[in-house]
Amino acid sequence: MTGRRVIGVLGVLAIAFGGLQVLLNWEAASPFGLAAFLLAVVVLDDLILLPLALAVGWVVRRALPAPAQIPAQVALVVLAGILLVGVPFALSPARNGESATLLTEPYWRNLGLLTVSLALIVVLATAVRARRRVTSRA
Repeated sequence: MTGRRVIGVLGVLAIAFGGLQVLLNWEAASPFGLAAFLLAVVVLDDLILLPLALAVGWVVRRALPAPAQIPAQVALVVLAGILLVGVPFALSPARNGESATLLTEPYWRNLGLLTVSLALIVVLATAVRARRRVTSRA
């Protein structure tokens, strides 16, 4: 429970710091732009991402055996973060445009390698969890 409290306090401090920065730099911030951003974040998170994550978690619970459920859910959350950051770079028009030097890495290949790596980690974690389950019963 102490870890959760520490994380909660850090989250509140981060929110307070962000609010303070907005108040101190009010002239530079557009109030309408800030309101639109906050509204978009709330809509994106609460109306799209949260129900999608709950649905995926429900499907994982129903479709996978018990030892594979937690590793698969963790891998899907990590993969979502990786794709959220990596796909815009992979789709960037700068790849073949005027500033191709900014995107020198083969992003699609690297995203594929990360996905395969996560899948292998899930398989290994599932094997370890299944083995521990069998040995704890014996």
